[in-house]
Amino acid sequence: RDAFGNTDTDFTGNVTVDLTVGTGTPGANLRGTRTVAAVAGVATFPTINVNRSGTGYTLFAGASGLSGVTSQPFDVAPSAVTQLVFTAQPVTTPAGVSLPPVQVAARDSLGNTVSNFTGAVTLTIGVNPGGGTLSGTTTATAVAGVATFSTLSIDKSGTGYRLLATAGSLTRTSGAFSITPGAATQLSFTVQPGTTTTGVVITPAVRVAAQDNFGNTVTSFTGPVTVAIGTNPAGGTLSGTTAVAAVSGVAVFSTLSINNAGNAYTLAATSTGLTGTTSAAFDIVSTPTPATMLPNN
Repeated sequence: RDAFGNTDTDFTGNVTVDLTVGTGTPGANLRGTRTVAAVAGVATFPTINVNRSGTGYTLFAGASGLSGVTSQPFDVAPSAVTQLVFTAQPVTTPAGVSLPPVQVAARDSLGNTVSNFTGAVTLTIGVNPGGGTLSGTTTATAVAGVATFSTLSIDKSGTGYRLLATAGSLTRTSGAFSITPGAATQLSFTVQPGTTTTGVVITPAVRVAAQDNFGNTVTSFTGPVTVAIGTNPAGGTLSGTTAVAAVSGVAVFSTLSINNAGNAYTLAATSTGLTGTTSAAFDIVSTPTPATMLPNN
């Protein structure tokens, strides 16, 4: 325009528009054809768009030899929801302990959170290396486009868990995380004693694990574990090394034997500070007597 505000219909120069620095959402870009030749003094920009939602944007227009101008402020709203995104990922946490709050956002194709989305988002275990169960509130209604889950926990330890978020037909898998064992509270026979001959070493070797409340072996436990005869139907004596230090949470008893034959023996395992446990019942059978004479024909 001229100094009096009249459109100069003879002007055919190039006009360039861009976002005014410092307005709208940081990191936003103006896309499309931003430089256009004027026709009858007017430059039209039919393809420009902004890739980030936000408020208070302005455009600046400039042309060689002319004073530039800034537009009135305008807002950019998100498009329709096309994807789910974990904005707060699950992280490594002990078994049975609530994960730090996990958040899932409903976003448009350009990554803008759709703030008017108030649908339900559901979380399940997508990858389950430990065979765990997801507890807590697993379905949450989005607030301003974001669903927050603050009471989730998994009971079994494992490396490489992933959560799966679902809202209608949309799904998204979280990053990988681990569930670690909790504190050791109890003992458990992970390899039970089996039927064995009198005086012969029980095989396979008996194994006793230090576990947390959810049955996860606590690999950091290195304390001593002791075994003794629990149920003794034949007055037998347990021989071999009966007190063993755990390695990676497991005590291995590879030299145990019992001298008297009997049915339904059990072993009892104990360790200071932990709840003890009793094995399954097993039998000790007599040693066969070798033949000393051949029968007469």
